[in-house]
Amino acid sequence: MSTKKQDPTGALEDEVLESLQALVFGLKGRLRHGLGEQAQALPPMEMRALQYFVRHPGASQSDLVQHSGRDKAQIARLIKSLVTEGYLQAEPAPHDRRSQCLSPSASGLALHQTLQQARREVLALSLRGLAPSELTQLLGLLKRLRGNLDSDANASPQH
Repeated sequence: MSTKKQDPTGALEDEVLESLQALVFGLKGRLRHGLGEQAQALPPMEMRALQYFVRHPGASQSDLVQHSGRDKAQIARLIKSLVTEGYLQAEPAPHDRRSQCLSPSASGLALHQTLQQARREVLALSLRGLAPSELTQLLGLLKRLRGNLDSDANASPQH
């Protein structure tokens, strides 16, 4: 046992970080288990891209770049893969023939629906026993955490 005194605030922050990491790891594991073989259908970034186009059908590759903050080349590879696998459909944009409007295909919508159902089940399990007031408090705290990260990212110079 160390004779060095540990800062209680630092210990508490460490415990919060470990708990958040364990929660995320547990949620992802349960989600993969709930999806079974469907979990292997798409890597996480491709799944997030598909989800974006489900929420924003007809959006462009540039729209996803702007939304995600990811590199144009990375997004181009994701889009190409999703189109090749048949999860996205591309149509020429009416206002600019060089651009494409992207929308989920029937198989993309089906995969998204399967993922959403598995997410709802895992979420229900993880939130079981929490009162509405606790959910409201939790949501407020999570939004503050995200806001702290977002404001710090916006204040920091880009490398």
